[in-house]
Amino acid sequence: MNHRQLSATLLVLMALITGCNSSPISLYSDNTMKKKEYNGVKAYRKGEFEEAFNYLEEPAALGYKSAQYTLAFMFLKGQYLEQSTKLGMGWLGVAAEAGVENWSQQYDTFYAAATTEEKQEIDAIVAVYIEQFGVKAQNMTCRRSTSPRRTFGEIKIDCNKHDGVVTVHEIQTIE
Repeated sequence: MNHRQLSATLLVLMALITGCNSSPISLYSDNTMKKKEYNGVKAYRKGEFEEAFNYLEEPAALGYKSAQYTLAFMFLKGQYLEQSTKLGMGWLGVAAEAGVENWSQQYDTFYAAATTEEKQEIDAIVAVYIEQFGVKAQNMTCRRSTSPRRTFGEIKIDCNKHDGVVTVHEIQTIE
């Protein structure tokens, strides 16, 4: 068995071990994901929510913070997706790992308005999302970009994947 066959066999084996709702991958293009994220945010700004979701789903699952932030508001506002405060707060909570002050303030404001029961649900989903889609889980580093291009009128977050296998989890679209 050559190296390529062995790699493919290990990839299939890992997929079987980790279950049907997730699969390990090591074949991705950081540039492709950044383009999808950019195009998704652009479509969102134009009000093209279905197109935005189609662009953003994969980069969000792989840990790209602007994609996660945008998905948060698609859930919170019910734009193309069924409105869900719980799922929206999950995405906003994991996006807040980027350290953008405004994102954290938005999260804190929504969280403060939640009931005790809602806060428990939010805490639980944020923990799951960080475990599945967070920077550590997805082998990412994110930093504020020095580029003049900005996302949502804010500083642009530049995320980069590191080599290695990561697990891609399916995005839950209904509570």
